[in-house]
Amino acid sequence: MVANPALPPQNIEAEECILGGILLDPEAIGRIIDLLVVDAFYVKAHRLIYEAMLSLHGQSQPTDLMSVSSWLQDHHHFEAIGGMIKLTQLLDRTISAANIDRFAVLVMDKYLRRQLIAAGYDIVDLGYETSKELEVIFDESEQKIFRLTQSRPQAGLVPLSETLVNTFIELDKLHEKLSSPGVETQFYDLDAMTGGLQRADLIILAGRPSMGKCCAANAEIVLANGRICTIAEIYKQKKAELLTLNQDWKLDWTKPSDFIDDGIKPVFRVTTRLGRSLETTLTHPYLTIMGWQTLANLKVGDKIAVPRHIPCFGNKILNSGKVKLLAYLIGDGDVTGSCPRFTNINPRIRADFEEATRDFPGIKLTVETSNNTRTPTLRISKNVKVIARKREIFSENLNNIIKTRSLKTKELASKVKVSIASIDNWKKGYCFPEKNKFKLLCQALGVEPSLLLPPEAQETELIKNGASSIKIWLEELGVDGKTAHTKTIPDLVFQLEKSLLALFLNRLFATDGWASILKSQQIQLGYCSVSEKLARQVQHLLLRFSIIAKLKRKAVKYNDQLRNAWQLDITDAYSIKNFIEQIGIFGKEEQLIAIQSLLINRNYQTNCDLIPIELWEQLKLSKENESWSSLAKRSGIINCSNLHVGKRALTRARLLKLSNSLANVPFQQLATSDIYWDEIVSIESVGLKQVYDLTVPETHNFIANDICVHNTAFGLGIAANIAKNQNLPVAIFSLEMSKEQLALRLLASESLIDSNRLRTGHFSQAEFEPLTAAMGTLSSLPIYIDDTASISVTQMRSQVRRLQSEQKGPLGMVLIDYLQLMEGGSDNRVQELSKITRSLKGLAREINAPVIALSQLSRAVESRTNKRPMMSDLRESGCISGDSLVNLVTSKRASIRDLVDQKDFEVWAINEQTMKLESAKVSRVFCTGKKLVYILKTRLGRTIKATANHKFLTIDGWKRLDELSLQEYIALPRKLESHALQLMSDEELGLLGHLIGDGCTLPRHAIQYTSNKIELAEVNKLSQSDIYWDTITSVTEAGIEEVFDLTVPSLHNFVANDIIVHNSIEQDADLIMMIYRDEYYNPDTPDPGVAELLIVKHRNGPTGVVKLLFKPEFTQFLNLQRTNDY
Repeated sequence: MVANPALPPQNIEAEECILGGILLDPEAIGRIIDLLVVDAFYVKAHRLIYEAMLSLHGQSQPTDLMSVSSWLQDHHHFEAIGGMIKLTQLLDRTISAANIDRFAVLVMDKYLRRQLIAAGYDIVDLGYETSKELEVIFDESEQKIFRLTQSRPQAGLVPLSETLVNTFIELDKLHEKLSSPGVETQFYDLDAMTGGLQRADLIILAGRPSMGKCCAANAEIVLANGRICTIAEIYKQKKAELLTLNQDWKLDWTKPSDFIDDGIKPVFRVTTRLGRSLETTLTHPYLTIMGWQTLANLKVGDKIAVPRHIPCFGNKILNSGKVKLLAYLIGDGDVTGSCPRFTNINPRIRADFEEATRDFPGIKLTVETSNNTRTPTLRISKNVKVIARKREIFSENLNNIIKTRSLKTKELASKVKVSIASIDNWKKGYCFPEKNKFKLLCQALGVEPSLLLPPEAQETELIKNGASSIKIWLEELGVDGKTAHTKTIPDLVFQLEKSLLALFLNRLFATDGWASILKSQQIQLGYCSVSEKLARQVQHLLLRFSIIAKLKRKAVKYNDQLRNAWQLDITDAYSIKNFIEQIGIFGKEEQLIAIQSLLINRNYQTNCDLIPIELWEQLKLSKENESWSSLAKRSGIINCSNLHVGKRALTRARLLKLSNSLANVPFQQLATSDIYWDEIVSIESVGLKQVYDLTVPETHNFIANDICVHNTAFGLGIAANIAKNQNLPVAIFSLEMSKEQLALRLLASESLIDSNRLRTGHFSQAEFEPLTAAMGTLSSLPIYIDDTASISVTQMRSQVRRLQSEQKGPLGMVLIDYLQLMEGGSDNRVQELSKITRSLKGLAREINAPVIALSQLSRAVESRTNKRPMMSDLRESGCISGDSLVNLVTSKRASIRDLVDQKDFEVWAINEQTMKLESAKVSRVFCTGKKLVYILKTRLGRTIKATANHKFLTIDGWKRLDELSLQEYIALPRKLESHALQLMSDEELGLLGHLIGDGCTLPRHAIQYTSNKIELAEVNKLSQSDIYWDTITSVTEAGIEEVFDLTVPSLHNFVANDIIVHNSIEQDADLIMMIYRDEYYNPDTPDPGVAELLIVKHRNGPTGVVKLLFKPEFTQFLNLQRTNDY
């Protein structure tokens, strides 16, 4: 029962006994100095007395009565503690110092309880702070409690004899292989080199994203709004919503989590039977019926997955007349001259074309037939009468404004810089000013162009030799001037809503399409163009209506010469029905009705849209001992006595019947999938090209050029081994894959069942036993997964604390997949990642467990002949050439090449908070290999050679060199001690900054200035800064050179060649490992299936190479061999 519940926990008597004991026996303080802190005393007088004792003890002076009282008097605390009376009372109430240790524990106990109460009050207050984010409040609350739980007295001095005994016991265990100095991974060579993963270590496990799997820059991807973008454009935009194939074989929309530039690589073009083609590296996987296979493992004749339809339509609306007109001109139009022409023999189509032009005012159509010797051509030109009337309206508007403003013709002519006669001609409506003169006229009159122009008129069409409104429209769409071989469909069409897109295709087929029935009753439906790009675009647009068309190249005769043409054939009955019902062809309605009637009386047959023959083996496993004839009979298949098992490919309909009888959901999904299995007809090398890749969460695939391709487990293997063999809890934070996908990977590795068959459900009844056993084993492991996307270190720390508290013991490890997807709180991604790694290192020390963070290597590795990664590939910052001169604080300059391996010297760097130059210490200078560099030059003549990813300080923050544009401002130091460089005085710069922002400096005007206080503070900071903003005048390629970088831990920048540049970020990791697989880059490698684990940094041990066996079908790493005793 508490004596006084109003008082916080305290033990005054114990405090007095401690202080009295020290006064009696000055040597006793040495026994509690590491156990007891000053704040642990509840009474203020006791805190002051103990502080005096600690101070005296630290000065090797006695802590007797006279010494303590003298110290208190010297520091003006003597009266505050109660004087000599208080000190003598302490002596009188203490018998000896024998139990001082026990009293210290009691006092600390009460102190921690008071701290807990205070923390509770603080947490209550935090709950009312609505200005803070809830996540921050939770983290601060947890920190307050967790800090108390981790409060432990320091060990103090321990006799060597005791330490040696404990050390010998641990060494004996190690010798007997009973323990490891760290957490064992069960990869023997790795454990031998590292001694296991050391507790409190941060470990980086790095590799190239996708291990070389990438698409050429021109690969086209359809977006959710209907637009078509190349993968290069998506990489630059860093955002997209695109199609992916789910596990149920259905297409859905997703957003990439990462965008990867993989440099220049050997690329191969894959072409399929349908004519679809895609250029990728040999290591890029394509989806087959047996799972994802790299291009290197595929051959001509293999079948890969392509979409059978693209569920995508835009929402853009365009006048139907314009849609028709555009289709007609792309199909049978000539848009290379000043007047567009349309040639067609069908009078209905010509009439429809003429009707479509009525949406454009001021147009005149002229029929040209060359005296009926050739097909009629409709010529589009300006209607002179309409244009004359519009000029009259312009002249009336001009005269009214001139009259209202009381302007004189001579004065107006002077302002517009034309003759008086020109102004008179404009006023009379004889002509219209050129574009630049019209702009000057509007400025001189102080009016908007719309006040001068007639309604719906365009400047260009009113000019004497100006283009017609239709030609202007075609120019805006990017169609004008293209020949038949270069015609393409403009971007706008891909974003049209469904009915308008169908209308466009309808009229396009009316020009160069056909529909007929041969005497053999064979249906012919297709389209032809001499533009390959146009034909491929039409093939894609048909796919949006679930119409599968085959593209082939053929030779056509033109003017007694053969030229290449690209023909689309629609032969599948379902596709033909979809085309007739959803699109149709204007002018060929009768033919389509006849085709439709013919199809009604036909049973569906196909020899193309089939399931690959390899599926028979999986069906055999699924049916077990039942005979094929019995299964066929149960499925309602006619002629069930011969299914041609393993000889003929299955139709989708037949597979659906069989899968329904087997009650096999994965086979049912495959039979009704969004996939068409297309045969590879050629694989050819196309040389070196720029390539990119995307990281797609969960599904890890996307659609490029209407083909399914894949995107980007060693760390997972380590986690599983630790949980399995040492029964230690493992926390996995998966920012890329879902927890279900991780579970599938673990199941595949444990059960030794191919991960692709496991994902699709294509495994036999006999494999249920190892699968069940694997599930039993894995379910008993203490593995915990959080698949929250873009998790922050704060959230992660909270989860780990909670897990450690629940487990009531040490954790085995924490695994993070992967570092680049974590959220920080900075606009500077390089510094943000550095902050994240420092936080992760702090987390490792806090929980006393290894933290493994998976990370991506930079693409610099791809540009080298030797693809094995190096330490410098882990950094995201760029590099500068070896002859770059670094400004030192010693008033000297030294080339960065000469500073390699030097450290702890100081350079000039900008403090981004104060915008002032400060001295900053360099921790490391190093060479990062040979790379392509560019010469950047400024208006003042400053030059520097740097890689494309090196960052420079701009007004908008740090930007990569390849993100800078000409005339953009970058930061230079205004003054350096080494140069006495002063580009502008403080007063001049301050005045210039104010006037640019809020000043008025027009001729004959007094200088005026206004601003608000907040903006003024920023202007003042800039005006008083050490930065001069200089403009970029050129950036040119300079070839491949040896490049270098250095690390400034505090300010992360330095001055080189009198330009402020960013630096490399130091790695906080204790151990850095990199995965390398030679077979990804060299298919003929002598070590197929071998993965090298390169240990490039080891703070407490050796570096080197560990070789492991990799089995991709199980996503499994294995020891190559068990080595002997070490």
